[in-house]
Amino acid sequence: MKIYCDESGYTGADLLEVAQPYFVYSGVKLDDKTTKEIKDYVYKNYNIQNDEIKGKLIVNNHKGREVISHIFKKYSKIARVVFHDKKYALAAKIIEYGVEPYLSSNYVFYTSKLNDFLATGLYASFITKDESAETIFEDFLLVMRGKKTFEESSFHSLSKENPLIEWLLDIMTHNPTIVLDEIQTKDGEPEKWILDLTMTSLLGILTDWSKNGDKLEVTCDNSKVFIDNPIVETFNKMGLIGSRAEFLGTTLGFNLEGEVVNADSKENIELQIANLFSSTVFYCL
Repeated sequence: MKIYCDESGYTGADLLEVAQPYFVYSGVKLDDKTTKEIKDYVYKNYNIQNDEIKGKLIVNNHKGREVISHIFKKYSKIARVVFHDKKYALAAKIIEYGVEPYLSSNYVFYTSKLNDFLATGLYASFITKDESAETIFEDFLLVMRGKKTFEESSFHSLSKENPLIEWLLDIMTHNPTIVLDEIQTKDGEPEKWILDLTMTSLLGILTDWSKNGDKLEVTCDNSKVFIDNPIVETFNKMGLIGSRAEFLGTTLGFNLEGEVVNADSKENIELQIANLFSSTVFYCL
């Protein structure tokens, strides 16, 4: 089974980028016949520029949306799409790296969904313009990106009128070393992929496509997130032996025919089709 993956809304570690508040990742199952059908339909019904199907251009006009509507109705079963609200993703990461490291055991924390409750509360405070929540988001993002030290952050001096924010800050500032050990390398640099959403999305998509034991040939669009990324190496190792793991009631894992490979979407029609799905969902969001 051949799976092609592409994204829309990628802003790297900047999860507060205003113009692109969502991240979308798609994994599309394609064979030669289906690829030709979709390509022929798009080229016949839309004026393609520079011999490349670009989802973000097609979705932005009426004729293009008619084409996309047809493709979604006929071929939606061949696509798996994951999307993230980046602000919520950042809230979840603040809980994961600012609170969870203090726990001697995190099993009940996750099985009780207390992590979801806390992340949702922090996210709600942020979108309702609670000043202290906004500052936490901004400063924690800077700390995790290595652009501000914990000591330079405003965590110790924020107004704490929101009980949830006060509780979170009391934990996060109790022993900053515990938090920093979780988000930094041994050299004191921030972990490079700690804010990435690509690998999480890819894991879910490949797990779903391989849930019946199918072996996958996976091609992903070129991205710097795949360069020297230990998570990619882990995916390849677990996929090549068909490893599975239970995580909070969900089975994660997949079978790979070979290692995940990268290709240039400009030269790969299958990746262009994958982008058509991710760009459309991004546009709808």
